Amino acid sequence: MTIKYKAVKMNSPLKKEGKKEQYYPRVAGRQKKGLKDIAKSISQASSFSTIDVIGVLEAFTTEIPYFLKDNCSVELGDLGTFSLHVSGEGSDEIEEVNASKIKSVKMAFRPSVRVKKDLKKVDFKKVKK
Repeated sequence: MTIKYKAVKMNSPLKKEGKKEQYYPRVAGRQKKGLKDIAKSISQASSFSTIDVIGVLEAFTTEIPYFLKDNCSVELGDLGTFSLHVSGEGSDEIEEVNASKIKSVKMAFRPSVRVKKDLKKVDFKKVKK
């Protein structure tokens, strides 16, 4: 499998050293695969029907947020772990920290060691704009 990329002009983090803009590689031509695409692929590689797989994946998408909101991380074997992270407003005193200081909640995904290793084995191809 090959990941396509393109060069994109962006502001440089080295502005202080006189560089204003530089070109950086960015993934290009990315396609979306949806639940049905994944279900069809799993179905072709197993004895489960596409409908059965869709049912399991739909339930999965309901259960993940449920467990995250129950203050759990969700570990998915060799895939990785989902967890919630909060960010908020700082306080000078520990007693001032409360729920009203929380400004955003984000779901994070940490890939497993196996997935990280697998993603290192990728080829790249530069595409023109």
